[in-house]
Amino acid sequence: MTAEPVSTFFSTLARTSPFDLLDNEGMLRLIDGGRVLHCERGEIVTHSHDAADCMWVVLNGEVKCSLISASGAEKIIQVAGAGALFGEEAALLGRPQLFTAQATRDTNLLLVRSASLRTAMAASASFANAMTLRLSSSIYDLIENLQICLQGTSTQRVAHYLSRLAPESAEHFEIQLETDKQNIAAQLNLTPETLSRVLSRFMRDGMIRPQGRRGLVLDNLSMLRSCAAG
Repeated sequence: MTAEPVSTFFSTLARTSPFDLLDNEGMLRLIDGGRVLHCERGEIVTHSHDAADCMWVVLNGEVKCSLISASGAEKIIQVAGAGALFGEEAALLGRPQLFTAQATRDTNLLLVRSASLRTAMAASASFANAMTLRLSSSIYDLIENLQICLQGTSTQRVAHYLSRLAPESAEHFEIQLETDKQNIAAQLNLTPETLSRVLSRFMRDGMIRPQGRRGLVLDNLSMLRSCAAG
């Protein structure tokens, strides 16, 4: 990993939620002691059990956060794209990281020190509230995903994943998959072959159609939601 001045990405961070709630002084508190890291594809950002004295903000690129068993089996718990945060729960608690984070493409990350994060939250009630809501949403999504993976069929898992990428009120929506099919399959505890079979079936049934490299058109979200519900 190589480091760059934080000032290079200051304007990008200022446009990223929830940091857009901070004024200029608050932003300076947040980035105090931080730095921007450039990671090559495949490079490890942090290992499980590393001391957590910071969180990371993905400025561009992509990082996967995984639990890895003693046998080497991998369970992806988060794929963090541009604008996403990871590691904030351990940073705020002062506990070791529970996952391994690895760049899946060339990526720029902002490292935010735990002390600076706490200072910024103490100084801005709106920022602290936004961080709390973001953490609560992440925990809810993680539990919901575990529930689907434990209790749902392969069809339900894929339908749930796709339907969550569209607004609840939408019946027709165009999406860009956040990562490649191998990572999506790992998130859903499926093999890539099973994921491909389910997607092919959804295409035959007129629920989805491909659009570009990672694009999909969700043509019948009512049917997708019904499949997700079982």
